[in-house]
Amino acid sequence: MILLEMMILHDHNTELHNKFYTTMNTETQDIKLLNLIAQANDAQVDSIWAILKYKEIGIYRKIACICEVLSQDMQEMLLDLPQDEEGRILDYKTRHMIHDTLIAVS
Repeated sequence: MILLEMMILHDHNTELHNKFYTTMNTETQDIKLLNLIAQANDAQVDSIWAILKYKEIGIYRKIACICEVLSQDMQEMLLDLPQDEEGRILDYKTRHMIHDTLIAVS
C-alpha cells in the first residue's frame, strides 16, 4: 500500500516538474542572457552562481557582472529581461529565471 502511494506521488511530482519546465522553457527561450548561461563553461557557471548569491549588489549590477563573465554587451542583454512599466529590471523574476537556468546546467 505504501509503495503504491509512493509511486502515485512520484508520478504526480514528475508530471508537475515536467509541466513547470515546459512552461519555463517556453517563457525563457527567447532571452539571450539565459541562452548564453545555458551554454557557459563550468568556470563561468560557478562565477555566475557567486554573482547571483552575492547579497550586497542589486540586480542591475549582477547583470552587468554576468555580462562581463560571458563577454557580452550588457545593454543588449537587458532588452530581453523582464521589466516594469518604467523600464526597471524586475529583480525577483530575473533572479529566479537565472537561478533556474543555472540549476539546469549545474
